[in-house]
Amino acid sequence: MGAIYYKKINKWVDFVTKYMIFQQTGRKMFDRNVISFLHSWENSENRKPLIIRGARQVGKTTAVKMFAGKYSGFMYLDLEAPGVKKIFQKKLPAKDVLAAIRLRLNNDASIEDSLLFVDEIQNCPESLSYLRHFYETIPNLKVIASGSLLDIMLHRNTIEFPVGRVEFCFMHPVTFLEYLGAISRTDLIEAMETVPFPEYAHGVIQNELSNYIRMGGMPEVIASSAKNVNSAALSRIMTSLIVSFEDDISKYAKNENKTKILRHCIESVPDETGKRIKFAGFGNSAYRSREVGESLRTLQRAMLLSLVYPTNEVALPAGVNRRKSPRLQYLDVGLLSHAMGIQDSLFVPEELNSLYKGVIAEQFIGQELLALHTERRPFVKFWAREKHGSSAEVDFVIEHNGLLIPVEVKSGKTGTLRSLAQYMAVCSHGFAIRFYQGAVRTDDIETPSGKKYKLLSLPHFLVGKVHDYLDRFLELKD
Repeated sequence: MGAIYYKKINKWVDFVTKYMIFQQTGRKMFDRNVISFLHSWENSENRKPLIIRGARQVGKTTAVKMFAGKYSGFMYLDLEAPGVKKIFQKKLPAKDVLAAIRLRLNNDASIEDSLLFVDEIQNCPESLSYLRHFYETIPNLKVIASGSLLDIMLHRNTIEFPVGRVEFCFMHPVTFLEYLGAISRTDLIEAMETVPFPEYAHGVIQNELSNYIRMGGMPEVIASSAKNVNSAALSRIMTSLIVSFEDDISKYAKNENKTKILRHCIESVPDETGKRIKFAGFGNSAYRSREVGESLRTLQRAMLLSLVYPTNEVALPAGVNRRKSPRLQYLDVGLLSHAMGIQDSLFVPEELNSLYKGVIAEQFIGQELLALHTERRPFVKFWAREKHGSSAEVDFVIEHNGLLIPVEVKSGKTGTLRSLAQYMAVCSHGFAIRFYQGAVRTDDIETPSGKKYKLLSLPHFLVGKVHDYLDRFLELKD
């Protein structure tokens, strides 16, 4: 009885928290996976100050404010606001800095019921060192920081980092499962959580997946869509997001020339997404390999894109080969669809086969795989074998229970598995995955060389549950 009562109280507190933030911001709130991580973090035995990293506009600040609603002593500092940086620049003892913050924010709550959130922390290098001092001198204070450009500042060595005194969390655009929560389709979430997936729900979820790919996972777009904003207005929001990323270029670059190269790269990324790229001449330019490589890696540090490198291995550990051409992954499938000029008329179930061809399908799968990583810097990789007269590529490889499992992405319900067969012919296990537009199924397959393996086929929308299905799938070996 007590557990049920406690659960109801938690739900009520969560509702009140969301309502209060909605009143303050005027935006529809919806759960993010990172909030579950934050609950684990706050209750951990050796809790350290937490730094949330992620691209601009993916919802870092909003998620922390949602989580912090239960704290009577919530203290929010935006280091982009005038005068706030001075608190840290006076170089006072940590307890005096906290006292100054509490005085500024009129906060007299107990330390145990206090949470300090320092936003855009890269704007004040001195504030980073205080994370260590808070951890060592005021361990009961919960501290969260975030910074969209933090990785870039660290790479430039303009910030002294408190190594070993902080922990990290990585945020991504809204996932498909989070999107279903945002539109209040708890029935579809329950279907997604059911293993094996109930086939009767396939068509409805497929329709929602087409809506998600049209909008993508940027919170502002999803929140506006929930208010029944028309497609033209959503298009303007997506355009403004893309323009804001481009306008940030001056913050990434050291000089005017590098600004030009960065701007060219970020404008060219949508057209190059999904392709294996060469740095030299990227985007039909005259820029050199070193210039482009530096620019693309800068954009990767800002988490606006991922450089997906190949591995030649079929077992762990599987390092990537950075001498080979990487494949480009964009931040968000909705922004990519918008930048590519895919019209709303294409986002209907009958046209999903053509819509999914190539880049869109791989972008969605790669984006969801990246979002599975919260506690460590996320990256995905693919498998490639490049031999004279016999090359092969498998779209992704993922690690599960000590195995390196190949993942093929197909646009429709069918497609050849030639490269997958070449991978399976040389690996030691007998398990592979295919994402496609059909139903959940398992098949016994034999490669041309005679090796037998089991193929798990999953609809695209189940990529976020891939490890749950792998747990069940690998039981087949017994």
